[in-house]
Amino acid sequence: MTSNFEFLKNKDSKLFNIMNEAEKLYRDGYFEQAAIQARKFAEIICKKTLGVRRTNEETFDEMLATLKDILGENPTDKEFIDDLYFIKAKGNQAAHDDGKLSGSEALECLKRGFELSINYAIKNNWANKKIINSHFDIDILMTGKKYKFKEKYQEIRQDTPDVAEEILKRAQNETDENIQDEKENSDETLNSASDIKDEKVIKADFKKKKRETPSKNKKTAQKENHKKKRKEKPEKENKKEPRTDNDRLFYMIVFGVLFVMFISIMIFILPL
Repeated sequence: MTSNFEFLKNKDSKLFNIMNEAEKLYRDGYFEQAAIQARKFAEIICKKTLGVRRTNEETFDEMLATLKDILGENPTDKEFIDDLYFIKAKGNQAAHDDGKLSGSEALECLKRGFELSINYAIKNNWANKKIINSHFDIDILMTGKKYKFKEKYQEIRQDTPDVAEEILKRAQNETDENIQDEKENSDETLNSASDIKDEKVIKADFKKKKRETPSKNKKTAQKENHKKKRKEKPEKENKKEPRTDNDRLFYMIVFGVLFVMFISIMIFILPL
């Protein structure tokens, strides 16, 4: 990789060539020319983003005003518009005869151009995860080469051994901190998973008990009903016996009265 804008190469070679040249100009100390290239890049991005929605707009300012009205107020679109305005302003400043830009200002134009290119890729639906998560690399800008840590460390070690050792220690500390953070995150994840599992087990036991309780209550109720019925039967039988005795007594009285009447008739009425 020789440019931060390498991902544009296969999608839009014109945009890639503009920003690749801007990086080279910055690397050689031509900060104003680098900013002018960035402004050219931003104007093309603005024109391409407008697309068929562009009507009578001719200048960069007119296209920017229309694009600002079209895009919403969400943070991504606002950042997109802000970057376009910033690069346009710095590019205009650099284009004047007395225009002077510092290295930091030109660098900011390149960085904002990089963010523009990512948002442009997202808007055109060809930004993959690698592009979205990419960052502007100062090493690539200044050397035109993507350094691996080992290569960079060896070069620094040859020139300044003390600095190289310090860099190695920092890298080791960062690695240890990352490992510790990953371990803590892993422990938290495991604890969270364990808590969730315990909660699920408790809920399952509660549901099981809830299902078992009605069946037990049902069986208990059936037994109690059975006992109640067995108790009620003797009571009904006992209630029938008093009724039978009362009936017998009633019939005996009636029979006795009839008998007395019969005897009276025989004694008093028949002799007459």
